[in-house]
Amino acid sequence: MEESYPTSKLEPTEPDPAPPAAQEIEVTATPVRRPRPEEDIVPRQEGSPGPLLRPVEVIPSGAPCADGAVLDIRGLSKRYGAVLAVNQLTFRLFPGDILGFLGPNGAGKTTTLRMLATVLACDAGEAFVAGHSLKQVQEVRARVGYMPDFLGVYDDLLVKEYLEFFARAYKISAHHREFVIKEALETTRLTHLQENLVDGLSRGQKQRLGLARLLMHDPALFLLDEPAAGLDPRARVELRDILKGLQQRGKAMIVSSHILSDLADFCNKVAILVSGNLLVFEETSRLIDKLRGTRRVRLRTLARGEEIRKSLEKTESVEKVSWEGEEIVFEFKGHDQDMADLHRKLMEQGFPLITFAEDPWDLEDLYLQITEGVVTE
Repeated sequence: MEESYPTSKLEPTEPDPAPPAAQEIEVTATPVRRPRPEEDIVPRQEGSPGPLLRPVEVIPSGAPCADGAVLDIRGLSKRYGAVLAVNQLTFRLFPGDILGFLGPNGAGKTTTLRMLATVLACDAGEAFVAGHSLKQVQEVRARVGYMPDFLGVYDDLLVKEYLEFFARAYKISAHHREFVIKEALETTRLTHLQENLVDGLSRGQKQRLGLARLLMHDPALFLLDEPAAGLDPRARVELRDILKGLQQRGKAMIVSSHILSDLADFCNKVAILVSGNLLVFEETSRLIDKLRGTRRVRLRTLARGEEIRKSLEKTESVEKVSWEGEEIVFEFKGHDQDMADLHRKLMEQGFPLITFAEDPWDLEDLYLQITEGVVTE
């Protein structure tokens, strides 16, 4: 089904009197006037979980998130026919948390985000956003900002008119709209484009416009599905900087992406989903510490490189010694003190070392190690 978009620009809003009620869009459990790029939205239905779902504990809805959690997911599950898309998903996020949501295509990431956005109904389990159950659709939507992987926009509107339209949809009062729109434009660095047609924006600018739309109702939780997909390197850097700024303001985010390098420097938590099952949910730093049984070390020397290589090959805690350009690279099993002892030993042997450093781990390393032998696409 194709969406019908407005064919004319919004008329300027008079500050007084207030706009007629007909111009205010009522936010209901099934909003029909807001952008709907997804054509496979499943209506919310009441009923028990399908017979093939494993039973989960029935959790009362009283006083959730008492410790300040923005998101509290408890056994969330979703099935499409015989396929269990999301199975018993459970984790929590707090203000300032950015979760790197990783997994292969078909892992269940998008399905999870749609359930949390109340676009899809879950089949089992429960989740709370800022203390409100997903069954409280209006309350949850007031606290969630959801940006799908494909962002629908109204091409015939100016940027500022596009935001004005959604400010009305979010029921933002007339005397606050100008400030809210200005702040959203400044945060997403679109102020200089506010008089431009949405249709003339680049993909990166449209992504930022979609993020500006989410900012206007000041959600506590952002759900971003592949926000950097298709962006050029500069646009990805700009988007990353905006997300870092929101993190500093205490916003919680789930960011689904296949571009792991874009998430590595600002995601403080990692979740890896494979075939609907949560393999890992952990703080990034702790996960690195747990998996760092083998360290990758690089060294450079002024001379005697082959002697150093042969010496390393005879060291019990060293494996896979090789040359990479002008550097000797090897894997080392041991703790920080063991690394220091090896460095001291090489120096005592008189080897003229220029550098001796460990390769830092990133999300790609974590993902590849955790999913080795598990992910099949």
